[in-house]
Parts: sequence; C-alpha cells; structure tokens
Amino acid sequence: MGENKTVVEAFGGARGIALLIGGLVIGTGLYYWQMTASGDAMAEVAAELGLQVYEEGQRRQLRGRIEDIGVAVDTTTERSADTVRWFTDFKIYAPDQPYGRMIGARLRQKAIAGMKGSEWLSTGDAAFDEAVFVEGELATMLAHLDAKARAAVLAATEAGWALEGVTWTARESGRVTSARKISSLLDVGLAAARALRLPGDPETALQERAESDPLPGVRAAAAAAQEDSERAWTGAVADPSEPVTAENALDALAEMNTPRSLEAALILSTAGDDRQQVRTRLISAIYANERTEEVIDALASIGGQLEAVVLTSVVGEHEASAKEAIAAIKARP
Repeated sequence: MGENKTVVEAFGGARGIALLIGGLVIGTGLYYWQMTASGDAMAEVAAELGLQVYEEGQRRQLRGRIEDIGVAVDTTTERSADTVRWFTDFKIYAPDQPYGRMIGARLRQKAIAGMKGSEWLSTGDAAFDEAVFVEGELATMLAHLDAKARAAVLAATEAGWALEGVTWTARESGRVTSARKISSLLDVGLAAARALRLPGDPETALQERAESDPLPGVRAAAAAAQEDSERAWTGAVADPSEPVTAENALDALAEMNTPRSLEAALILSTAGDDRQQVRTRLISAIYANERTEEVIDALASIGGQLEAVVLTSVVGEHEASAKEAIAAIKARP
C-alpha cells in the first residue's frame, strides 16, 4: 500500500501541481500571444506593401504582388515524434529568374550532400563562388549574374534565401512576430530577384559579361560558356516557324521563354505531363500575363501546392478562374 501514490504526491505535492498548472497557463498564453503577434506583424506588412492576409485555423498567410513579383509568407508546422515545430516560410515568385539553384553557406552543406564537385558552377568570381553554391546551365546563370546581381544574391543567401528552380525561398524558425523582420527579409529577397532580371536578351547579357565584367575570371567563364552553348538560348528547333506538336514539344520546351515554349508546355500539360520544366514555363507565363486563361486551366490539371500559391497572385478578370484552379489542386489527393 505504501508504494501507491496519490496524484498530489506524484507531482511533488500541492506546490508541484501549482507549478505545473502555472507552466501550462504561461505556455498557453505564450502560444496564443505568438499566434496573435504573428498575424498582427503580417497585417502591418500587408498594409505597407499592399498585400493581403488570410487566416486558416491557427495559421496565417500573407499573399499578393509587389509590382509583377508574387510574394507569399506562411506559418507552417513540422512534426517530429511528439514535438510540433512552427516555422515562417517565405517565397518570392519573380519573372525572368534563371532556372537552377543558388544557395548560401547557411544552407550549403545540406544542399551539396551527395553531389559531385563538378556539378557546382564556377562563375569566375572567387569570392562569390566561395560563398554561394550555384547549380544550373552555366550560360544561363552567367547571363543573369552581373556584378550587381552577384552582390544582391550574396546578400540574400547570407540572410537565408535560396533560389530553387525559379522560386526564392527562406525559412525562419518559429512564428515571426516582428513586422520589421518580415519586411527586412522580403526586401533583401526582392532585391536579389530584381537584380537577376535581364534588361534585354540573354545572348546580349552573356556577351556583356564576356566583354565588360569587372572581373577577368567572369569574363573568361562567360567567353567559354558562349563557345560551349552557342544555341543554348533557342533550343534544338531549327525553324522557329515550325508548328509545335506533341512530337516536337519537348524540343520546343527547351527554348527560353518563347511563345513556342509556352505552346509546348500547354500541349504537354494536356497530356498530363507535370515535369518541372512544364510547370516552370507555366508559372512564368502567369507572371508575364501570357495566355492566362489557358495557363490557369493547365495548372489546374497538373499543378501542385507551389502552383496553387502562384495562382493566388492572379487578380482582375482571371481571378475567379484562378480560385477555381486552386480549389481543384487542393482537392487532389
């Protein structure tokens, strides 16, 4: 009988129970304070930047466009064993981003695990290459990475941003409760996305890098990329007037943001082809307002959660169609 303990004894007496209850009250209060403060911070940023805040249960979402750049900030959770961890995830969807990866030292070890050193690109800028892991087609990356863009990308990756595909992403642990912190992180990510956009065509940009970049290493790398990738910008289709069909759609898709590549993406999506290159071309069409209604229909059939987020940036005459597409994506298992 002496081994049986009451509830009070099990928790160290009345004092132990009081401390336990007090801890639960404080923990619950802190939880709801963070949830409210996170929502208030997003609302402040939304008012400042002309965005919208949405609530979904205990989660908060910040959505909208700044100029023609899509922005999304979400509170998310991950469960590990009996622990639930909260995060604040940031995404930027900007037109004319180079397709590939750019990841800074903060995330580098995770990104390069299992990769060969030869798969990392060298831009010829030693300081940049030391700090930023770059993966993709060399001519494409160098065309976008002038000196200003390299500085902006370096600042963004140091802040925790990474380019994956054509999307910039960042993650902060916990719910971010400071509007200033949200704005600051968005500012540095937006600066990188804007700096990577090309004022003209890629061929001219690569030529400028080869002729006038301030660093001789970059000039040499760009010149070599020109020689190795003379037709990289126009894909494998010899005749631009040749109609796009199911048979040559993959070749046409390889062209860089041309009307033919969009036609190819639409044809392939109709056949259920949801490969990354197809979805990336459709996303870029959303931001460029190219054949918007057709693109929305295509994304409704093959898009995932990323494409659903992109569609939230559609406003005006196509907004209703975009909302229907989002619902269709979310309804899929």
